[in-house]
Amino acid sequence: MNLRRQLIVVSLLTLSLPWAGCQYIQEMEQAMRQGQVIALEATATAVAKRIGSEELFQQQLQAPQWRQPAESQLYVHELTSPMFLDGYDDEWRHLEIAPKPFSDENTQAHWQLSLGKTSAQFMLFAKVTDSAIFYHNPGLDDLASGDHFRLRVLLENGAQRDYVIRSGAPGEVTAYYRDGRRIRQEPRLRGFWQENASGFQLELAWPKNLLGDNLGVAFVNVDKMPRLPVEKSERRQVAVARQWLGNIGDQESPPFWVGVSHRLADAVSVFTSNGIRLRVVSANHWLLANVGKLQQPRGEEYETHGLMRWLYRLFLGENFLPALTSPELSGRLLEAEILSAQINDQASSGWYQWGVRRVARAVVPIGTGASEHDSHLVASVIVAEQSSDAMMALTDNAFSRLLFYTLCATLVTGVGLLAYASWLSYRIRKLSAAAATAVDENGRISDSFPQSNAADEIGELTRHYAQLLERLSEYTDYLRTLSSKLSHELRTPLAVVRSSLDNLEHESLSDSASVYAKRAQDGSERLSSILNAMSSASRVEASIDNAEKEFIPLDDLIKQVGAAYNDMLEHCQVEVFVDERVANIEYLVAPDLLVQMLDKLVDNASDFCPQQGVIKIQLLPSEQGILLSVSNDGPLLPELMKHQLFDSLVSIRAAAKEQESMHLGLGLHIVRLIVEFHGGTVRAFNRNDLSGVVFEVSLPSFQ
Repeated sequence: MNLRRQLIVVSLLTLSLPWAGCQYIQEMEQAMRQGQVIALEATATAVAKRIGSEELFQQQLQAPQWRQPAESQLYVHELTSPMFLDGYDDEWRHLEIAPKPFSDENTQAHWQLSLGKTSAQFMLFAKVTDSAIFYHNPGLDDLASGDHFRLRVLLENGAQRDYVIRSGAPGEVTAYYRDGRRIRQEPRLRGFWQENASGFQLELAWPKNLLGDNLGVAFVNVDKMPRLPVEKSERRQVAVARQWLGNIGDQESPPFWVGVSHRLADAVSVFTSNGIRLRVVSANHWLLANVGKLQQPRGEEYETHGLMRWLYRLFLGENFLPALTSPELSGRLLEAEILSAQINDQASSGWYQWGVRRVARAVVPIGTGASEHDSHLVASVIVAEQSSDAMMALTDNAFSRLLFYTLCATLVTGVGLLAYASWLSYRIRKLSAAAATAVDENGRISDSFPQSNAADEIGELTRHYAQLLERLSEYTDYLRTLSSKLSHELRTPLAVVRSSLDNLEHESLSDSASVYAKRAQDGSERLSSILNAMSSASRVEASIDNAEKEFIPLDDLIKQVGAAYNDMLEHCQVEVFVDERVANIEYLVAPDLLVQMLDKLVDNASDFCPQQGVIKIQLLPSEQGILLSVSNDGPLLPELMKHQLFDSLVSIRAAAKEQESMHLGLGLHIVRLIVEFHGGTVRAFNRNDLSGVVFEVSLPSFQ
């Protein structure tokens, strides 16, 4: 992984900033939630103390209807919209009322009941599913012989009365009741009976003063009608095949009906404020008062973008809350907080999901449940609810700002690190490129290594590299001039040694001493040859600087020296090839240096060429100019020595041969100097068929 990617990965650590901010916002949200719940509990406690301190409300909350099982009671909802008595459910379908179902496993008939009241009257709507509808036949029973409804009430004297709603055909209906042996009509209770695809539906209305505090409703389903005619004496026997479906049986007393108390609502409404909803729930969980409304969001107060809200919940953690139920549907409010407050007789709280908003709920018992006479009576409770729109708006806005600033900071940091990484990578690449070209293929050290003035580690590294190369260049120059220095310094002592050996030849020596003198004479000659070779190299370097170039046809020069080499070399053959594209063309060269270069290359090739081998000299055109190559049969070049052949004092000849021990590796070094003088390059490589070695000189075409 390169430096730029490493710094980009490091820049991702800045993402810890939004995480820390999200943790802080989450803690802030929890603290605000707790504060909101505490405020709601305080409001509910104030309401509970107000209601619990008044005797009227104590008597109302301790009424006997709150001791009855809630399953047998009927809840009468408040009707605020206009209602039309026509037997159809057009108005009822748009009300927030959940019909109470009644059914029996032994019959296919079942029905649903909805009860409501306006300021002046009670209304009932029943929808019956029955595959066989039997209408009233007066010939079978005076009161009701077919399918009918019964409304059971308690009179002031404690007696029960059943109002029977029957119909001989779809349309308007009235109620009848039995008064002793007489059948009387109740004109104040009126309604409409309408058929539908699955059965029929009934809508009734009666004034509030017609019924008391008890109400039972039942649908009496007739499974089978007898054949006519039936004698009058048999009517009582045929009218018993019926099924009662409702909250009362054939002989049961009607339970208390339940509804909202306006007195309680007026007393509680004093404590309502913007966005808080207060409810009074009875001991058996009926809704007795409902005042106030949950705050609805206004415009941009809470409605943030869906993506932002999703990110907010993703980072802060989504708490899955139960959905907020509506007691207006069934009239009952049965939640865990209410049960806990009633059982433990202490405040309880919880959170609920209301669409995209959250609602806090605090429940406080009123304190009228236990008494000296009834210690087991469960207390009624005050339920206070408030949506967290303001809190959510605050936390959402805080999160939005945090996310925006964090993303900006991360972007700036990432761009800054990327720019810094690019700049740093550029400096390192520049240093790497300079280090790669500090020494060329010929071993020469560049004098233009870039040095940085920066005070950081990279600048210090470039300066150290420059110092190292400078010292290395000085040492290389010393090695290059070492041969001339040694040649100059050793000539005087060598002359003394040789003159002494010459004088010994005129002296009488023993046979053994003569042998030693002869060996010393041979060694001095070899040493003299070495010094001559070193001096020759130095002279060639000096002559190269003073050489003059002239235009000559290279093809003639190559052919002439090739013929001379062929005559001189006895153990191998020299072949010359000149391409027609470079024939008869004059090039600007130094002829003497060029011939000397060929001498060195051919001499090197002849040393390695085997008996009856071939040395090839070729002159070819190239894109840069011309190619002059000398190749020979024989052993291949070592892989590790290919780039060091043209350095001074480097040789790969076997030192075991006496005649080859005189080679100091200066010949190919002189070749490189001559080629560089002409602005070309030289390289050595093995043939493709591995039959020998090729030395190739590339010269520019200075025509």
